[in-house]
Amino acid sequence: MVFLFLFLMGLCFGSFINVIIYRLNNNDSPLIGRSYCPKCKHKLSWYDLFPLLSFITLLGKCRYCHKKISWQYPIVEFAIGLLAVFLWIYEIRDFNYFMGFFVILKYFLLFSIFSSLFVIFVSDILYMTVPTIPLVFSFISSLFYLFLTGSFSFLNIIFSIVSFLFFLFLYLITKGRGMGFGDVLLALFMGMFLGYPKVIISFYIAFLTGAFFGVILILIKKKRFGEHIPFGPFLILGIFIAFFYGNILWRILLNALSSDIL
Repeated sequence: MVFLFLFLMGLCFGSFINVIIYRLNNNDSPLIGRSYCPKCKHKLSWYDLFPLLSFITLLGKCRYCHKKISWQYPIVEFAIGLLAVFLWIYEIRDFNYFMGFFVILKYFLLFSIFSSLFVIFVSDILYMTVPTIPLVFSFISSLFYLFLTGSFSFLNIIFSIVSFLFFLFLYLITKGRGMGFGDVLLALFMGMFLGYPKVIISFYIAFLTGAFFGVILILIKKKRFGEHIPFGPFLILGIFIAFFYGNILWRILLNALSSDIL
């Protein structure tokens, strides 16, 4: 029942995230005003706003103009539902009745961080932008999380600055063609939130997966060599994997390197 409640909560929040993604990238107020169809601009009724269910009952079409609703909407809602459950499973390991409030607070901080990153993930894929508002929100939430869990240290600041300068260097030498300035700001967040050694793992994953998919897109002729490919989604993938599994991957990497040396 807890998992079902969390999944439904995630679905509802995913619907809200879809609104945020669209409005941030279409010069609209992200919080003010009723939801509307992006095609015909007709304001949606309350019974059009049930996550997943509305998409299914309407057969993927707007009730008013009958144009197709993007698959982005159910996919984002479903993904945030899964995220809500996954984060609870991750945090429940430390749950006890004496520390229940502490664990729940950590849960909602993590949920806010990764939900905000998901806004950036989808925005960069669809619009090739890294919106400032969710990035700032992620940064502030991550500071609260780090202080709450006692994970904050001077090294977080050092690696935040180093990450920022490294990506700024790449941005300048490629004149913005290799990556956008939003990716530079995202690197600043990564250094602060992940710290050492997770930030190294996250960069490795981001560059590896980015290069792999870049080659695939060129081979299938979806992109041309030298054409810009959004890098933010790969950075966020690196953040997600490194945050939850970074320490394990770091030990595997160190063991592999020590074995090669021996």
